[in-house]
Amino acid sequence: MEHFASIILGAFVLIQAVILGWFAYNQKTKDKMTELKIEGVKLENEKRIATNNRSVATIHGVLWGLLHELDFSRCFIIQPHPEHKHLYLSVAFEVDKPGVSEVKAFFQNIPISTMAKFVKEIATTSIILIEDVDREISDTKAQSMMMLAGTSQLILKQLMDENGSWIGTLVVENTNRKQYNKEEAIEKMVVAATHIQYILPPIN
Repeated sequence: MEHFASIILGAFVLIQAVILGWFAYNQKTKDKMTELKIEGVKLENEKRIATNNRSVATIHGVLWGLLHELDFSRCFIIQPHPEHKHLYLSVAFEVDKPGVSEVKAFFQNIPISTMAKFVKEIATTSIILIEDVDREISDTKAQSMMMLAGTSQLILKQLMDENGSWIGTLVVENTNRKQYNKEEAIEKMVVAATHIQYILPPIN
C-alpha cells in the first residue's frame, strides 16, 4: 500500500512538474512573441519617422525653390484636418522672404464652417489666380485673413492624394502687387504640387 502511495505521489509530482514546465515554456514563448511585436512596432515607428523627416525636408526644399523662382513674398500649404473628417484648416509648412510675417502664426485650427465658400472653391478648383483680394475674394472670413496677412495677390494650387481626394492647397502670395508671367507661374506651381502632394504628412 505504501509502495502504491509512493508511486501515486511520484506520478503527481511528475505531472505537476510537467504542467509547471509547460506553463513556464508557454509564458516564455508569449513573452518572446510580445518582445518581437514590440520590436516590430518600434522598427515601423522608426521607419515612419525617418520617412516623415525625409518628406518634410523635401517639402521645405520645394517651397523654398518655388519662392525663389517666382520671387513672391511667401509660400505655404493650407491643409484640412483631421485626415478623414475635415473640420479645420491649418498651415504647417511655410517659407517667407526676410521681413515678411508668417501666416502660420494665426492660421491654425480655423473651422472650415467659418469659410465654407472659400474652402469649397480651393478644394474643387485645380488652380486659382487672384490679382485683387478685395474684389475677387467673396468669402468674408478668407478675405479678412488675407488682409491681415497683407496679401495683395496670390496663386492657389489644389493638392490631391493618390485617390483623387483634396488634401491641401499650395499657396504663393505677394504682399506687393507686381507683374509676373502667369503661364510660367502656373507651370511651376503644377510641378511643385506634383513633388509635394504624395508625400504630404497629414495634420491630425
